[in-house]
Amino acid sequence: MLSLHHYHFNVFRILGDLSHTVSKCILIWAIHANKSAEGVSLITQILYAVVFCSRYLDLFWTSPSHIPWNFVLKLFYIGSSFYIIILMTRIYARTREKEKAWKLGSFCLGGSVAAAPLLLLIFKKWHHYDFHSVMWTLSEILESVCVLPQLVLLRQTSVPTVIDSFYLVTLGSYRAFYLLNWFVRYFGAEHYFEPIATIFGTIQTAFYLDFAWVYWSRQRVKLRNGGVVDADDLSRGFLVSHLASQNDTEEEEEQVASPSGQNRREQGPTRWGAKWGARGISVSADEDPA
Repeated sequence: MLSLHHYHFNVFRILGDLSHTVSKCILIWAIHANKSAEGVSLITQILYAVVFCSRYLDLFWTSPSHIPWNFVLKLFYIGSSFYIIILMTRIYARTREKEKAWKLGSFCLGGSVAAAPLLLLIFKKWHHYDFHSVMWTLSEILESVCVLPQLVLLRQTSVPTVIDSFYLVTLGSYRAFYLLNWFVRYFGAEHYFEPIATIFGTIQTAFYLDFAWVYWSRQRVKLRNGGVVDADDLSRGFLVSHLASQNDTEEEEEQVASPSGQNRREQGPTRWGAKWGARGISVSADEDPA
């Protein structure tokens, strides 16, 4: 029987896989425990589903017995991503995201699609240029920016979020462990280097580290069992503050124009038949009043 070491697995690769798996389990558990998906970005979860479906196309032609560890985890990542989307759209209340967030998600996806073939040509040349390689490159680029709609939502929402520090730690450390895995493989006997995964893995880790600093250093915690990251908190980070600051003026104008939106929770269900979350938060908490 072949060992994990035979497949170029090291401790950082295994820790990365476990961290990623645990982060998915934590998010699913948190949604069920709170009976709400408030503060979780549906756009980010959709982008994650695109990432895993485009990355794991080899499931169609690779035997499960080749590397059972990989086969099981690939199925779990794809299945759990769609399960979270179903929970958010069919089962539990969620925060409605603004049009700007959907545009940001579209830009992330469109930019990744445009950049993938170019970067693959630059780093891999023509002899590695095929559909599967392009889709894998797309997944690496897209995953590095998937978190942006989530960061924007956490800034804009005024309700508690089911996302907690355990989810952030496990999700952020997953990519950090993978970076260490690439470094070990490069400086070890294998001398293997994957430039695309390393570059965009570093970008992704930087976003998570910056947001983690904002999350843990925030000065206010609003409402029970949940925290809100606002403009003052975001100013403590470097990357997130630059991404979010461009919409400050428009949001302030909207708040001035709609003074009745100061306490939207008191309005009850909207015309769309919104339900209330376990903590008394409306599914349409961030929508404009009808």
